[in-house]
Amino acid sequence: MPNGGPLFRSLVVLGSVVGGALALAGGLALRGPGLTAVGIAGVFAAGLCAAIAHEEHGGNLRTSLAAGAQAAAWTVAALLAIAGIAGLAGGVIAALVAGGSIMGGAAFWLLRAFRAERAAAAAAQPREVSSIGGLRPAELLPVSQLSTRALGQEWLRTSAVLAGRLDPSVRASLVRRRQETLDELELRDPAGFTRWLMAGPTQGSDPADYVQRDRTAGTDAA
Repeated sequence: MPNGGPLFRSLVVLGSVVGGALALAGGLALRGPGLTAVGIAGVFAAGLCAAIAHEEHGGNLRTSLAAGAQAAAWTVAALLAIAGIAGLAGGVIAALVAGGSIMGGAAFWLLRAFRAERAAAAAAQPREVSSIGGLRPAELLPVSQLSTRALGQEWLRTSAVLAGRLDPSVRASLVRRRQETLDELELRDPAGFTRWLMAGPTQGSDPADYVQRDRTAGTDAA
């Protein structure tokens, strides 16, 4: 469900209205000592969250104050809402609601942490140029181990793929592989490689038609 959808916004508005009404009822039900305890809890939560934010964000004062203010507001609102439920429905119902809210919040936090960890692991995995460049993983050998004909075919395949839309990191890897291919072709037959360049290589031009030496077989390319 998208965060900006009509249903989500309606639930947020409904929850805010209900929570505000319960917090108001709790504020009216509590007496001086109770309100003082709620205030102390808010101050404690603000200090704790501000200290955590201060450590995580390198001592940024604005971020720390914002985190502390939010923590204080949520803590006071939650305690007043629980007090309102207790005043309207009894202590047992208030305890059940509080326990369910804590468990739900913990489950939500764990789910977010799990998703963030999976996303970080997926981002850390190297992208394979093989599936994009038309090469299978087994074909991604060092260019020095490929035949001249295989180098030419790799150049043609990657030329076609490079003309499309690619992720910047994949494009960079693909360009680097193509440069290695050209360097290897020039190393095997400088004269033939120069003839290919002088012929004005196009997208469908196979450099293997000009480079005759095949270092992998120790013979000239067929």
